[in-house]
Amino acid sequence: MAPRSETAPSSRSVDPERVLDAAAAIVAEVGLRGLTLRDLAQALGKSTTVIVNLFGSRAGLTAALAAAALEQDRDFHHRFFADLGELEPSRDALLAVLGRYLRRRALPCATFVRIWEELVVGGEPETAPTLRAWEAMRLDAWKSFLSRDPKLAPMAEVVTTYLVIEQFYAGALADRADYEAIAAEGLGGLVDRAFGLEDAPATTTEAYVARMTIPEAPAGDGPNGAIRLKLLDVAADQILAGGLPAMTNRSVCQAAGVSTSTIAYHWNDMRRFQVDAIWRCVFRDMPQQLDYRRPAPSASPTLESWSALMATTARSGDSPGEGFYVRYARLIAHICLEARRDPQLQALAMILRGPEGGGTYTGRAEVWPPRFDLSRRAATRFALWIKGRALIGAALGEAPTPVQMIESAEQLVQRRLP
Repeated sequence: MAPRSETAPSSRSVDPERVLDAAAAIVAEVGLRGLTLRDLAQALGKSTTVIVNLFGSRAGLTAALAAAALEQDRDFHHRFFADLGELEPSRDALLAVLGRYLRRRALPCATFVRIWEELVVGGEPETAPTLRAWEAMRLDAWKSFLSRDPKLAPMAEVVTTYLVIEQFYAGALADRADYEAIAAEGLGGLVDRAFGLEDAPATTTEAYVARMTIPEAPAGDGPNGAIRLKLLDVAADQILAGGLPAMTNRSVCQAAGVSTSTIAYHWNDMRRFQVDAIWRCVFRDMPQQLDYRRPAPSASPTLESWSALMATTARSGDSPGEGFYVRYARLIAHICLEARRDPQLQALAMILRGPEGGGTYTGRAEVWPPRFDLSRRAATRFALWIKGRALIGAALGEAPTPVQMIESAEQLVQRRLP
């Protein structure tokens, strides 16, 4: 929506670009849900009437903010790839470009990226056309660069989709050496696959997983187990619907129909309850084939059964029709966004990123067709890709089909030799 400065003389007292810059700063600090006309007016030293005269409503402001951020990101991509000159995307060059891309987009000054992230996670329907143009822009930019080597051009879609979730992680964890090492290993596997090279062992990831303590799913055991699980379920629903800030002591207790002192009675502090609620989100609806605690029965999966299963997990739509990967990817994105603002959540984000693909790899024999040779690195890149695909698909209302799952798996995972 274009600014409507000509509709009211009073709106001329403030530059629309200044309003959008101030709004972007607020979004970067507190998220899109935290952007109010009152706070924006206060930041500008103006009245809310000035903003309404310019943009019509909060929805108009959001649409204008999204459109401005898209143009800034378009300029970012143009400059980013222009700076590479005539660089040929060799194996090492492509790995360096991918790492540089993630680091640049994780910078605090890249507020237009934060707006894109907020819109993808929980944007409003009015911004869907802008998001669709945004995705087309990202794809075209990467396709143009990768096409410098014709054999890499078909990888453009899986590369841009892989980068969706990795970008959230990078924004939260870019200063951590363990994240940088694991991310580099994952990107190296993606690049090797693009060049048709064999996957090397995932030594960094495996070493990290061997050292970490796998969190336990919150249980309903004990005399107070039922009320504890009820509170966690309510909190999990609120987190999945609106992100971590949407879940408060009051909102959970009111929805559960209990006193506001109930959480304090069962948990030492609100942070511990929040973390348990997050793990409740992860484990509650996890499909059996991804849950290391419940090994799937032996089976002989076919390409058709596998692709139908994967398409279901990435399906968008209202709960309970929404697929597991949509909810899980949204949860990861929420946590990473909050971890930028609250460093105490970085450890949680790292626990989620470190073993990415672990469930996929553990259940490979029961779920994946024999034609695929699912190495540990391949499991990581498929896990990041399908989460990115699920998240973008949900934002655009475009669920992946079984055929698209097969096509992407063929690009991401090596075939088993006869």
